Amino acid sequence: MAYQTMTLPAFGSVRMDLCEGLLKPDMSPEAYNADTRSGALCPVGGFSRVMQETVGAETPYERMYVYATEQGNRYFAAAQDMLYLYDATSAIWRPLYQFEHDVRGERMDFLKVRIGTLDRLLIACGSEPMLSFDPETGTVDAFGTEEKRSYRTVSYAELYFGRLFAAGDPAAPSRLYWSKAPGGGRTIDDWRPDDASENVSGGFVDVGIDDDPITGLFALSNQLLIFKRDSLYRLLGDRPSNYRIVTVDASFRQPLHTACVRYADRLFFLTDGGLYFYDGQTVRKSQAFRALEPLLRMANLGGTRVAACDDTLYFAIRSRYGAPYNDTVIEYDVLRDRFMLRRGFTAADLCTVHGVLHALTGGGKLVAFDGNTTYDGDPIDVVYKTPLLDLGRKDANKILLRLTACGTGRIRVRTDADGGVCETTARFSTVPCSVTEIPLRGVGRVFRLTFSSVNGEPFRLDTPATLLFDLQKRPG
Repeated sequence: MAYQTMTLPAFGSVRMDLCEGLLKPDMSPEAYNADTRSGALCPVGGFSRVMQETVGAETPYERMYVYATEQGNRYFAAAQDMLYLYDATSAIWRPLYQFEHDVRGERMDFLKVRIGTLDRLLIACGSEPMLSFDPETGTVDAFGTEEKRSYRTVSYAELYFGRLFAAGDPAAPSRLYWSKAPGGGRTIDDWRPDDASENVSGGFVDVGIDDDPITGLFALSNQLLIFKRDSLYRLLGDRPSNYRIVTVDASFRQPLHTACVRYADRLFFLTDGGLYFYDGQTVRKSQAFRALEPLLRMANLGGTRVAACDDTLYFAIRSRYGAPYNDTVIEYDVLRDRFMLRRGFTAADLCTVHGVLHALTGGGKLVAFDGNTTYDGDPIDVVYKTPLLDLGRKDANKILLRLTACGTGRIRVRTDADGGVCETTARFSTVPCSVTEIPLRGVGRVFRLTFSSVNGEPFRLDTPATLLFDLQKRPG
């Protein structure tokens, strides 16, 4: 019939829940390691090792933590049987503490606190009393004492209105402990009642029933959220005399403690039912997260880890059952309400410090996402697929001829059509403001374009780009 053109819009985010024919051209049914925030297509920033030495644990990795101090960062890694600390002087990961029983990351918590005038890092592991790390000596000891009633086996710790709250005691699964109010000689490692006043006393309360154990604590600006296996409560008030524990009447699937993250005084959490957030009053489900429902149906969220960095939430999940570590990271851009996936590495845990995302890989490497062009030497393979396109004419063949665009580096373009599959590699012109024509081959009534990197090389494909094709009516 005649040559025609189509303008490819800005590259957008992943959407897997709709039939491809219903997707807008700026949505992708499959994309990973792609940065589309500017509308152009380029690889995401990679990561580099923080230190060259790997942890070298003999049991699976569970957690990691970066303890930021004025003297510098201290790096921790926890395997099921051992807690490790990186010794920068000797350039080794040294065993710091051996757990009496194997620990699970979902029942482990880290918390920076001040005990009197001393800064400490608390480590709760759920199988024995809390540990206290001293950054001056680089050692750990028991946090509490039996005399002060703080020698408890807990899994979760949180600061709320200056007090230390803790839960996850196997001997009292629904019990919530709190410390004395610090000041006047009182410290948060003292959980005893105080004759001076109820309002400075330590204490505890049983929340609900023991058959419904506490599974997480999270403090917001004006309330403490208490997750239980089958319910959710919130503690209101700033002192024991006005504490009120109220049930949050909301229907949702309960998350792991490690699948929850705070952002802008809201708590986001991922479950196999989708992405939810607590808005200060109740739990709401993110409607946009339906875009990834097919991924969640196949995924194993039993080891989910999450971190917030700037305005992006990162959820590390296992894309399939049987995977030893999380192998897919979901990036959720909160401001744009869009999603992208990362693949090509494993993540036993995630952590953010000073605005930089860190991860502990399944191979025991502690890395920082510093915008490197590789994943610590491994290529960043980018894939971005357009939805199936028929241009409003399924009755006519489209003979794909060329793509005209601006960009840098090399790119691979694959065309899938009902007439076959073709692939070509092209290098963009290095002349400023130059336009490159990429020849295409492919014939079909519907087609899809797949853009990908070449051997992990950096590239950039600017939009809009122009697709030239010949529209031919089919005989008969």
